[in-house]
Amino acid sequence: MNDLFDKVTGYLTYFFSALGMVIGGLSLEQWYFLSSIIIGLAMFISNQWHKREMRKIAREKGIILERDRD
Repeated sequence: MNDLFDKVTGYLTYFFSALGMVIGGLSLEQWYFLSSIIIGLAMFISNQWHKREMRKIAREKGIILERDRD
């Protein structure tokens, strides 16, 4: 178990070190691009989650949506 823990922490250390090198070398334009992708994905996930929750609430209240009429 101890060897596995050492391997995992070693790999994580190397991964975050490489990630830090990559992030440190990005230009401002690349930061804008990456941040817009991250914000877009976060909004997409939030939208899908919200739709699913609203459908669940509608089903609990007995409202039949067009999409659920299969």
